[in-house]
Amino acid sequence: MIDYLYYRFYRLWLHHSVAEGAVFFAMLLLSIMLYANVLTVWGILTQYGIIESPSDTQHYIIQGSLIALLSGRYFLKKRYKRIIAKYDDENPVQRKAGAWILAIYIIATFACFLIETFHRHGKI
Repeated sequence: MIDYLYYRFYRLWLHHSVAEGAVFFAMLLLSIMLYANVLTVWGILTQYGIIESPSDTQHYIIQGSLIALLSGRYFLKKRYKRIIAKYDDENPVQRKAGAWILAIYIIATFACFLIETFHRHGKI
């Protein structure tokens, strides 16, 4: 699933950039989205008193680790080329469904993140 999300972010960036930039920026955008997912789960665990809120240093470590892991996953041995080749032969219906999947993932990630944040701070 992570590979497919990477591919969808790659296709999104192709509409706004050249292919070389799209390869890198898709990985960065995916890491930001995964970071929002991690922070949402961390916030829920904080609400139940299981762990403490992350410090600034922990935020940097989490984001840096995600970028390093995804960079290793996609750029070592140029694995991104195999992923792009694997999903590039989608038909138009699959492409449209993939765009909807990406849109739903982005909206759900930010909606859950905002709801958790507002709830933790007593706004909801």
